Amino acid sequence: SYYLQYNQNYASELMDLGLPPAEIIDMLVENDIQNNPGIRQYGIVSLEQNGISSAFTGENCIDYKGHITGTTYSIQGNILLGEYVLTQMESNFLNTEGTLSDKLIAAMQGANIPGADTRCLEDSISSLSSFIRVANPEDNSNNVFLDLRVNNTLGQSEPIDLLQSMYNDWLIDNTIFEPGDINQD
Repeated sequence: SYYLQYNQNYASELMDLGLPPAEIIDMLVENDIQNNPGIRQYGIVSLEQNGISSAFTGENCIDYKGHITGTTYSIQGNILLGEYVLTQMESNFLNTEGTLSDKLIAAMQGANIPGADTRCLEDSISSLSSFIRVANPEDNSNNVFLDLRVNNTLGQSEPIDLLQSMYNDWLIDNTIFEPGDINQD
């Protein structure tokens, strides 16, 4: 929904204080800088607190709107064809083995449904853009472990497929081979 850098920075500060996700979301809603939390969506997972998660979907986000949370994940969406977009993302996340980034890209593929974002139905693509961003605790916000983005393709290409291709290339470039590994090039 409507993003504000200020709110993200505020949430990061609260996370650094060790507050639980539900409390952080309550504070974001109470302290929305534009006094309009009804147009926002938040999802927070604390891996330091056993993967507890919390989410918020404002009542003024565009339908279909909703969120799903579970241990180690929070999925939000709005302007969607329906709840099944979120449940497919959840299923892909839960049924994928591998790293967090592997699970996240699989979840993104769960939304790779023509018109998942209803603004894209006419173009038979899932979304206007896609991105994946994963940071390690020591990363700063301008230089994170993984940051891949597909900006608006103007209906010409499937953003999630382009992101998947970028991710596959990133994996190849970031694989560390050990002595004796097969397929070393």
